[in-house]
Amino acid sequence: MQQASKCVQRSLNLSWQYALAPYAALHERAIMCRLMKLHATIIGKCLLVTGSVYQRGRLSMSVYLDNSATTRVRDEVLEAMQPYLTDKWGNPSSIHRLGRQARAAIEAARQQIADLIGAQPAEIHFTPAGTYSNNVALLGRARFVEENKLGRHLITSCIEHSSGLGPSKHLAARGWKVTYLHVDKEGFVDLDELRASLSDETSMISLMYANNEVGTVQPIEEIARIAQERNIFYHTDAVQAAGKIKLDVTKLPVQTMSLSGHKFHAPKGIGILYIRKDAPILPIIFGGGQEKGVFPGTENLASIVGIGKAAELAAQNLEENSKKLRAIQEVMIARLTREECVKLTGAKNLDKRIPGHVSVIVHGTVGEQLVNDADFKGICISSVSACSSSGVDPSHVLSCIGFPREEVMGSARITAGCFNTLEECEKAADVLAQLFVKRAAKNTVAAV
Repeated sequence: MQQASKCVQRSLNLSWQYALAPYAALHERAIMCRLMKLHATIIGKCLLVTGSVYQRGRLSMSVYLDNSATTRVRDEVLEAMQPYLTDKWGNPSSIHRLGRQARAAIEAARQQIADLIGAQPAEIHFTPAGTYSNNVALLGRARFVEENKLGRHLITSCIEHSSGLGPSKHLAARGWKVTYLHVDKEGFVDLDELRASLSDETSMISLMYANNEVGTVQPIEEIARIAQERNIFYHTDAVQAAGKIKLDVTKLPVQTMSLSGHKFHAPKGIGILYIRKDAPILPIIFGGGQEKGVFPGTENLASIVGIGKAAELAAQNLEENSKKLRAIQEVMIARLTREECVKLTGAKNLDKRIPGHVSVIVHGTVGEQLVNDADFKGICISSVSACSSSGVDPSHVLSCIGFPREEVMGSARITAGCFNTLEECEKAADVLAQLFVKRAAKNTVAAV
């Protein structure tokens, strides 16, 4: 125990010795990122040496507040999946008994997903992930456009998820004109700019439903109406909205919409692409005829059953869960923003924000410091600025909104889920507020 304590203290001294001022040069911040990684590695090795007793002694609580990154699989979901890993494991394309059981399970899950978003079962397609769904929607639509010699103009925004920005950049490299809409200081797209950007060559609009970094929910119905008026294909990434916000494609004229199971308590590695009946889109990979060619290959049976069950539970508990997450959100925001060094990012009107989502900037800090400080206290949060092997990658979302680089570097995201309680989140908010203030003060002193 004493050996581990000395080991951790040495690593802390190493990191704090190189704590950076808020306006430090970029190469110094890159060094800090590497030091923070080294710090975490040293602590991890020390804890492995001494076992979990030391860790339990140091952690004052254990609270998971990174639900926008991923969610815990619900027990009911695991229970539903289990038979399809052990007893009912047939190939859904086979016509024997095991195959028929598997096919029936897939179609039942398809109905459960359809019920969650108000779709027809035939419009639901299973994919490996939300990232894949976004790529299929954008590149599949692009293939149709190119083969039919339509206008090659895509309108999107500068705050899309990387799985939306990646295909957009790929299309630009292929000669497409890509318009990136600006956003205001809360992350809302400019609808006047959207209208002004439309032309006879516009064949696709791709704007996300809700932002993963700042939690802002776009005026999605108005965007869809603008697209519908001009008969323009509209895709939306609803990965962060599913299970927290009511989705109804009967009232939302989108052609395609992406979901991801692990964001609403299904396992990782399973996503959804909603494709409206007769939407003009073509496959981008080829093989078998599974999922109508959208994702050819033998289906991920157990995970499909899991996402179906998760969708059923999300639909049943949507209103209750959203109210609880809103209450947690209000408490977290009120407590954190009492501190002068903390500033809320994203929509201030919580009716226009993902329930349970809190994102802040802590002046004079580096996001990785905040995450490590919280982790040492047993609280899991995330930073939307990330260390990379080459240095620091600032949040493209916060940069697009217009925050200066030194503020972007001090970003943190705290996101609650259905397993969190109001009581534990109140305590966590107090701990986080104290950590943020301490970290900001420590970096200020180091800069003098």
